[in-house]
Amino acid sequence: MTRSQLDNANRRSLRLSGTAALIAGALTVVSLPAQAASDGDLTRPQVSACSTRYAPVHAPGMNIPANADPKAWVKSGLDAERRWGEQNLQVLSNEESGLDAPALRVSYPQGSSSPSDAKEGGAGFVMPVPALRQADRACLRYQVRFQPGFDFVKGGKLPGLYGGDGPTGGDEVTGKNGFSMRFMWRKQGQGELYEYVANKDADYGESVGRGRWRFTPGQWVSVEQEIVLNDPDRDNGIARVWIDGQPILEQQGIVYRTTEDVHIDGLMFSTFFGGHGSDWRTPRHQVVDFADFTLMTPRA
Repeated sequence: MTRSQLDNANRRSLRLSGTAALIAGALTVVSLPAQAASDGDLTRPQVSACSTRYAPVHAPGMNIPANADPKAWVKSGLDAERRWGEQNLQVLSNEESGLDAPALRVSYPQGSSSPSDAKEGGAGFVMPVPALRQADRACLRYQVRFQPGFDFVKGGKLPGLYGGDGPTGGDEVTGKNGFSMRFMWRKQGQGELYEYVANKDADYGESVGRGRWRFTPGQWVSVEQEIVLNDPDRDNGIARVWIDGQPILEQQGIVYRTTEDVHIDGLMFSTFFGGHGSDWRTPRHQVVDFADFTLMTPRA
């Protein structure tokens, strides 16, 4: 990441902080019944959003050429791995995104859900970020916009941080093979963390904090995630979430790892309806836009 890109990322961070203050009134923060055993222990962060405390080290996609071939950009521009669903990607210009940066539009064809379902909707890739330098704490910020009138059905996946092998899809999490910390949307736009960590109780990902915020279709929403890995012999890992700059969720007692060989390695871009099966499938063709991905580490 060049000095110019880092400066641009810092300037956008300041602008986003101001924007968050202006649109906070539009953010729906709600308290609904807990969906996982650990939800009773959740609090709100007592520190400022991680983008104000961390320094940008990588901002993928800041200089995507207008009308770029998304398949080529994901492969060569991002050095992404485990790619799928590139046929469902489109690059939006600054004008189309309404931001001062391009955006990535993801399509979910009618009747599609997870990659293992009959019709492939959404897209995914894993992007290792060497600039994280085997970080034990990191911050991810991006913006997401659901199309006006978006039908959330039962839910779907959204990007987050990962480490190691980035287990998903019912993979066992051993404490030695890594973790993944994605987001999900649920019915009526409820948001949640969706965790693959060593001390989860669910067969698949653990649903944490469901309904503590809602995604509003038709407008950009800023999502921030901070991860602090646990000491390998302790259950002292932390996850924090801010939406549009507002403190939403803090979870403690997470076991991301049982060995010092596991670190935060990069971005897991993962989005699709599901679960899988007919009751998760989108009833019509729909789109979601993503922009302004920035990965950060603590300031020196």
